[in-house]
Amino acid sequence: MKYSHSYWDELPDEGKKAASKLGYTKELWDADKVPESCNKYWEDLDEKQQEGAKEMGHDQKSWNNAQATWKNNTYLLCLSHLCFVLGSIFYLRLAMVSIQWDQYIRAHRVPLNVLVEDDDDIWEEWSHEHGRADILEYREDYWVQYERNNVLGAFSYAVMGFVELLLNRSSCTLHKLLLPLGGLIGMANALHYVGSMMKYGSAVSLTFYLLSCTNLDLFFAGSAIECLVCYAYLAGFDEVWLLYLDLLACLIWLYCALVGVAVQFNFSIKRILGRHQKSVKHKY
Repeated sequence: MKYSHSYWDELPDEGKKAASKLGYTKELWDADKVPESCNKYWEDLDEKQQEGAKEMGHDQKSWNNAQATWKNNTYLLCLSHLCFVLGSIFYLRLAMVSIQWDQYIRAHRVPLNVLVEDDDDIWEEWSHEHGRADILEYREDYWVQYERNNVLGAFSYAVMGFVELLLNRSSCTLHKLLLPLGGLIGMANALHYVGSMMKYGSAVSLTFYLLSCTNLDLFFAGSAIECLVCYAYLAGFDEVWLLYLDLLACLIWLYCALVGVAVQFNFSIKRILGRHQKSVKHKY
């Protein structure tokens, strides 16, 4: 489509007028979303919408061919939404596991000089001295859950990012690579690094999530909160409220994911019903 590689503010006046005839707004255009008219076949567009489509470089054949790709795109969109929901759930579980671990170590008064150590011998020595043999098992279980949820969350977001690239391959820009790259970095970070290196890797991954946002929406807000929490840890802060702020960010991500599923479901139902009504109209 004509002008597809430009942001709204970069469009010439005639491009904005043509897009507006189809129902585009600045918000829809910059977010790579489409108005209701783009879900119709050429024959169902009104005269104004057809005029806008022509000015955007379409004719009846090219417009209807684009509609024919809807089914394949729907599968990709469903995969993207599924990955968004799963990734958000894994990150939410990660936040909850971190809160449980924090409550456990505070209840058992594990000193900071032990907490910062990755050496199992130091932990074993401290547990024997204080009669807390169960803490070794709890610590091992915590790290298993932490790594699993971190890896699966990052993997889900990486897949979501690559699917979004496929859906928008005609207008692929550098910033759209940031989400899948952030997921890949998050996976590598969870699998290969511990201690302070893990914090730096998380900061890079979360910053990529934040920079991948094109609008100041709830996903941006959740990513900004996550970055704030991560940067606070890097700066040496270790307050309990940071864990709950992390939990809030994950809840925001999950809310965004579920809203996306609801919107896609509503769109698909409308599209299916619209095609059914059209076939009935042609039949009779």
